[in-house]
Amino acid sequence: MKTLEKVNYKGFIWPLIVGIILWLITPWRPSGLTPQAWEMFAIFVATIVGCITKPFPIGGTTLTGLVVTVLVGLAPMKDVVNNKGVVVNQGVLSSFGNSAAWLIAMAFIMAHGISKTGLGNRIAYIMIEKFGKKSLGIGYAITGLELILGALIPSNSARTGGVVWPVVQSISEDGYHSEPNSPSRKKIGAYIDFMAFHANILSTALFITGAAPNMVAQQLAAQKGYQMTWAGWFFTAIVPVAVLTLIIPLVIYKIYPPEIKETPDAKKWAESKLEKMGPMSKPEKIMSAVFCLSIVLWVLSGFFKLEQLNATFVAFLAVVLLLITGVLTMQDALRETGAWNILIWLSILMFMAGKLISYGFIGWFSKLVQNGLHGISWGIVLAVLVLLMFYTHYFFASGTAHMTALYLPFLSVAVATGAPLGLSAMLLAFTGAINASTTHYANGPASILATTGYVKQSEWWKMNFILGLIYLAVFGTVGTLWMKVIGVW
Repeated sequence: MKTLEKVNYKGFIWPLIVGIILWLITPWRPSGLTPQAWEMFAIFVATIVGCITKPFPIGGTTLTGLVVTVLVGLAPMKDVVNNKGVVVNQGVLSSFGNSAAWLIAMAFIMAHGISKTGLGNRIAYIMIEKFGKKSLGIGYAITGLELILGALIPSNSARTGGVVWPVVQSISEDGYHSEPNSPSRKKIGAYIDFMAFHANILSTALFITGAAPNMVAQQLAAQKGYQMTWAGWFFTAIVPVAVLTLIIPLVIYKIYPPEIKETPDAKKWAESKLEKMGPMSKPEKIMSAVFCLSIVLWVLSGFFKLEQLNATFVAFLAVVLLLITGVLTMQDALRETGAWNILIWLSILMFMAGKLISYGFIGWFSKLVQNGLHGISWGIVLAVLVLLMFYTHYFFASGTAHMTALYLPFLSVAVATGAPLGLSAMLLAFTGAINASTTHYANGPASILATTGYVKQSEWWKMNFILGLIYLAVFGTVGTLWMKVIGVW
């Protein structure tokens, strides 16, 4: 007998309470706001709360918010066009043409080829073989692995869960009998487990396709007039990330040292894995070639404004090449549920954020704060906003929800007080990547690596607090100066 699927009905409680209360106080809304602006704000906030409480996965939650938006008359299904052919009210169906959502969806399908061909594992074994003679070397190898995978796999959780964590687990348990939830965890497993998490933060910060919140920031920044390209993000991040790549493994090695310092068996383990895999297969070679072509075209898209070099088109081109060559099948593409999930929720969240702008809520908010901060240096304001963006992540279990809720208001406030648009947009976007250095529920990789039994929760919070200060210091100083050098501001 068939039964109904389980639904987390308790997850609806807080979104409903928050949304209804905000909706009911519409008659007493702040002056300067239209009823539509306040009602859109109520639905948006309720949707973000739902992304945190998760009555459904994020795709279902945002769809619910979209349906409510249409039901109450705040948006039509189709674009409303006047007699001159100009769109006067954007319909919800147009939201699914969001280029960033399609870009990352296609990147998810490309990433499927990395795991299907075994290329990801081969890269991991090569990194361990080259740098795995010492435990500190393994830390740098894991970091290098993540930085490579960050360009290949657009989901930070997929990188950790699909490639990096299995490598960490195998080295720890099979190579050195370092078991979770036992005193042996400190042999080496705890160190490389925690190192893997911070390697993921660095790879997320380096590439605009490193994680979904980056793409959210890209779309929201565009609504304020600042365009982030794949190449632009990479060249802006490269120097602060390079500095952190040198520092972070060493700092973790000092504050959370493994008992085993020499690790020749790790190198032998990697060599045996590579020997078992044999020479590169034809699918691996094609996957490598297609990905390298994509990187080149993505870089060029930042310099040449040709439609054929549009970043989203490049991702479509790569997927088609993988289909034509037989590396992937259409069934592979359809089974990549992460791609279609993100296409839904990212498109919807960007549509709702756009409605907040068109109804005037964001403009009203930035002007309100600007008046309240009159006379305060923009540098101080921007520094406070970065710190708030970082430390408020203690209250969020989703980087995407956090970025969607705070990025555009914070960016608007920074610019309104005189801060350069480029500097503000990039610093706040990078903060959305590094603020994962807070809790064991900060993002998907944290949920994976903090629950393995290698690192205690108290250790996780204490060490992340220290490392968080390092991230803020490097991006706040080195990052800001580098952005001045390359003309971001």
